[in-house]
Amino acid sequence: MRCRFVEISVVVHATESLEKVFNALRRFFGDMPLVVEIYEGHHGNPIYLVTSFLDSCDGVLTKLCDAFGGEVPASKGESEGLYYLRLDKQALVRGVVKAAEQQDDVVRLKIRVRDGLCS
Repeated sequence: MRCRFVEISVVVHATESLEKVFNALRRFFGDMPLVVEIYEGHHGNPIYLVTSFLDSCDGVLTKLCDAFGGEVPASKGESEGLYYLRLDKQALVRGVVKAAEQQDDVVRLKIRVRDGLCS
């Protein structure tokens, strides 16, 4: 087992479809538990924080490596085997897996692996 865990988090605003984001996450990552926390935005609108934790994640790692041609554009974390990756949320909803070019409106991944991401 190369992948120790993947933490996934995404913010969904009131103007976005929570169901479409759920579907996009499950389409790429597979069936997984999703935890939804509801916060109140500046104007009283709901903001949803959707998170998931996968400790059986070799399949997710394989999908990421395949999607990026064996070179996942993740940033190394502060400890050995820890990586961070931001995926473009809107692209993922459209069925496209790509790294985010901006810092917001992303699906955040925290990945802990043994022996590198795609080795």
